[in-house]
Amino acid sequence: MNSLVRFFRAVGLPSTVALVLAVLVFENKPLSLKELSLKTGYTKGHLSTILRILESKDLVERVYEKRRKLLVKAKDGTLLKILREHLGNLRKASRELLSELRGEMVSELKPFEEETAKLLRKLGGEQS
Repeated sequence: MNSLVRFFRAVGLPSTVALVLAVLVFENKPLSLKELSLKTGYTKGHLSTILRILESKDLVERVYEKRRKLLVKAKDGTLLKILREHLGNLRKASRELLSELRGEMVSELKPFEEETAKLLRKLGGEQS
């Protein structure tokens, strides 16, 4: 489960949020706030805040048992959703970096291109 926490932190989730999501993904079943509190060490109040964050990201859902008891579970495909989003962000950042590097390389090579052109003209003039 520690690897899940590290992964969720690496993709930008705060450590408290990462831990709660890792527990929910690892358990792969609905948990009550009490169970989640025991597994994470967080108070129910703190968990409520964390769960709102996860719900806003559409990663968890609330499930009611017998219409009264609140249970929480990771949505199906949560791990895949986060992975796809992260890979998309990496792809975008890579493209931006490559574009920036191309621009820098072109401006760095410009003086060499001009110097090479001068030398070629000079060599061409000497051969005439």
